[in-house]
Amino acid sequence: MSREKKFELLRMLEFLKQENIMLKQRLMEALRTNASRQFLEQAETLQQQFLQNDQALALMHHDLVMLYQRSSDGKSYLLQQEGLESDLGRMKEEFEHLRMLCSDLPS
Repeated sequence: MSREKKFELLRMLEFLKQENIMLKQRLMEALRTNASRQFLEQAETLQQQFLQNDQALALMHHDLVMLYQRSSDGKSYLLQQEGLESDLGRMKEEFEHLRMLCSDLPS
């Protein structure tokens, strides 16, 4: 994996971590203005998703570090790299969906 590709994956991972933080902050702000039972249920669902994202991002960070430490030759290395890129792509899509859900939050 080229040095540029490594940094690109790391930047994407860090961006997703920051995005998760911003969405959690947005949810906290919304909870300050609306504490209805229905909204609390929606907020709990979102919070669970944010926590799952935190865990997934931590695992991907670990996988990325482990991948960097391995030699960049061999079929298993390429499969691991492709899997990580695919996982990051899916996480990016998940965040796009979460952003849409959070756009409806009260402000």
